Amino acid sequence: MIPIPKRIVALLRHLSRNRDGASAIEFAFLFPIMLLLLAGLVDLGQGLTVRRKINQIASTSSEIIAMQSSWTEASVGSILDGVSTIVQPYDSDELTILLCVLDIDKKGKATVNWSAAYGTSALSAGQDSPVAVPQELQTADVQLVVTRVQYKLDTVFSSLFESFTGGGTYEYDQHFFIRPRNGNTITYS
Repeated sequence: MIPIPKRIVALLRHLSRNRDGASAIEFAFLFPIMLLLLAGLVDLGQGLTVRRKINQIASTSSEIIAMQSSWTEASVGSILDGVSTIVQPYDSDELTILLCVLDIDKKGKATVNWSAAYGTSALSAGQDSPVAVPQELQTADVQLVVTRVQYKLDTVFSSLFESFTGGGTYEYDQHFFIRPRNGNTITYS
């Protein structure tokens, strides 16, 4: 009878020369990594798609408001309801849209003239701008339309990647500025 250590050595020599099943073993090692890469690509694709949709909501709502010199509360509410559907098929419960028309004074201070909102509260007249207005857009006595869109996206794989990314939710905060197209002011009633 051959001692156990010699049997093990003999078995290992035999296995090192025998290449049958080597590709199956390699596949078994690589398959989880390939699945993780695929899941990451799917997650990244969803994140980029939602980012594009959030940008589109911000720009579309601002541009629509800038086209006319007067709006009613009902018509602005309809616009915000309409642009909120851009985020579909993703859940719109986490979507907030804050649309403001800002007054810019001679010192460049931006304050809210009027505001409307979807999924959050509108700002009162006289409050400071919800976002910093770039210097090059500050023109005294010319209003500015700003839309701020915020969204939180939880994907199927976000909890899986939480240990790598440090957070399980994608958070978006996008804003868009535009000046009125017909005159310098936009009224709201």
